[in-house]
Amino acid sequence: MAAGDGNSVVVRRFFEEVLNGRDLAVTEEIAAPETVVHWPFPDPGSGPAGLRKIAEGLLEGFPDLQVAIDDTIEQDDKVVVRWRTTRQTHTGLYRGLPPTGRSIRMTAIQIFRVNDGRIRESWIELDALGGAQQMGAMPPEGISSARRAAFVLGSLGRFAFLEAKQGIGRARNRA
Repeated sequence: MAAGDGNSVVVRRFFEEVLNGRDLAVTEEIAAPETVVHWPFPDPGSGPAGLRKIAEGLLEGFPDLQVAIDDTIEQDDKVVVRWRTTRQTHTGLYRGLPPTGRSIRMTAIQIFRVNDGRIRESWIELDALGGAQQMGAMPPEGISSARRAAFVLGSLGRFAFLEAKQGIGRARNRA
């Protein structure tokens, strides 16, 4: 596949088959071994394994995750995708945060570089602050310092309770 020749088809497979379809093996088909993954959290690694690790983490924390692509722009070897979650309930451990049971909605813009029918590079910019606020890990904007302090203290207790309820600390200590 030449640059710009249907590259968005390859990228759509990541969203439709890997994330929505839960077929993590598709990463082996759509990502090159040297794929570079730029992710705003600790480095997931490169190649298909890097994309797979991101998908696994999302699906572990949000087993009902469903995404919708709102816009796709394709030029040369780049594909830009604006996407959002249509369903995303925090019922599993995500990035060390115990399940809150909260339903959240995320938006993101992701840029892919695709050559010869395979993803070679991926960058993502997502609304991490909005997601953290929706999960209750960050205080909402516009509250007073006293309410913010109460929120933080309450969060510590709430997350300690959730970790104990889920047995998360015990599982980590055994590993």
